[in-house]
Amino acid sequence: MLSVQGASLVKKAMPDLENAAPISSDWKPGQPLRLETENYVLRSLTMDDLGERYQSWADDAELMRHFGSGDMSVRRMRKRLPAYNNRDAFHLGIFCKRTGRFIGYYFVYVTLTWGLARTSVLIGDRDYWGTGAVLETRAALLDFLFDTVDLERVWGRVNAQNTPAVFNYKAHGFQVEGVLRDAYMLADGTRTDQVVFGLMREEWHEQRARGA
Repeated sequence: MLSVQGASLVKKAMPDLENAAPISSDWKPGQPLRLETENYVLRSLTMDDLGERYQSWADDAELMRHFGSGDMSVRRMRKRLPAYNNRDAFHLGIFCKRTGRFIGYYFVYVTLTWGLARTSVLIGDRDYWGTGAVLETRAALLDFLFDTVDLERVWGRVNAQNTPAVFNYKAHGFQVEGVLRDAYMLADGTRTDQVVFGLMREEWHEQRARGA
């Protein structure tokens, strides 16, 4: 899921996804992952990354409104981080190449026996809202999951009110596979639907072949 970034996101031109392909990945299962795109680096987070910046996002009610109701504090994530073993669970930071800034993160949960993965993303740095950062970095992540991990399906679910996240899923060719009615509760107690999106490997490869 993506934090609310305002309606301006849908007005931005979608980046050339051919330029978003991973530039480097020498990954082996269980080893830290590093992917590079034209403008960003995605890499496995370490304890050193779980500092004030990470905590500031957890404390931001607007960010957390659409990301989930779980405790995302540094204290909790320091306990959880070892479980992200870079084999079937990844916690990846997004870093801007130009500035070196840590701007957000992905969670990826892989079910190898079924050939699928669930992903979610948060852009915590507001300076990067509406810049196409999710489109560029998730394209690289999809290449990795489909072509390196050899998965058949990637999926995610998002609060139906999170317009930018819905836009990003559709821009990458994800299909709406279902709507879970009143399945998500906002911080104020309001219930809202969740939309389930899915993308198959052949669908992603077809997009790549078209240069999308």
